[in-house]
Amino acid sequence: MKNIHVLLLTIVSIALISSCTNELDDYKPKSNDNVYYPLSIGSTWIYELDSVIFDNAGTKIDTFHGLVKETIIDSFTSNAGLKTYTIERYNKKGDGWEVTDIWSTSKTANQVTRTEDNLKFIKMVSPIEKKQSWDGNAYIDTENLIVKIAGESIKMYEQWYYRYTDIGIEETIGENTYDDVVVVQEVDKDTKLEKRFSVEKYAKNIGLVYKKMIILNTQNNIETIPWEKRAEEGFILEQKLISYTK
Repeated sequence: MKNIHVLLLTIVSIALISSCTNELDDYKPKSNDNVYYPLSIGSTWIYELDSVIFDNAGTKIDTFHGLVKETIIDSFTSNAGLKTYTIERYNKKGDGWEVTDIWSTSKTANQVTRTEDNLKFIKMVSPIEKKQSWDGNAYIDTENLIVKIAGESIKMYEQWYYRYTDIGIEETIGENTYDDVVVVQEVDKDTKLEKRFSVEKYAKNIGLVYKKMIILNTQNNIETIPWEKRAEEGFILEQKLISYTK
């Protein structure tokens, strides 16, 4: 089976901004939208990653703590003039790094897209304004897409609703403090039998600095029991930036 921890990091897309809400604040971003997602060949991000996977008996069958690295190694321009950057991803292995995936990303004046394991997500749209919302999974057939987690089939991406919840805020993540962060809430859905939560945070002139995903299913509908104790399948993942070079 493909490295599940890499698979769990799969998620990015948009095409039309027609889904944006009309409830826009008067907030003016501190800086140009593009600075939250800088792209240049040679840029490298190293993240600390923690994840836990649940089996169908509600048991934590696998936990992972380690480092992942992303480096932009190349770029190319399509016939339509869109510049796309190639991302090489690595897992820390002993004293070295092992390549696990080749992903890609692109940025226009209107949106940022990122393709992970052949799934294309719309991560950000412009203008960056509070309450702005969009279909970040517009390029994905969310109704029919099945993701295998520990042998269980899960529909992860149905009814996601991307929106900006905070802009230009100060955030301390791990040992680093960032003075200009945009928060993208990708989904926050909690029913008796499903928990879907995903949030990403982007810092000015750096890019993604934090990500958290909770994708859990259960047949135990006793809501007084915490999700971590009644989950029967799925995973929890947290990713924090520890190093960035350009």
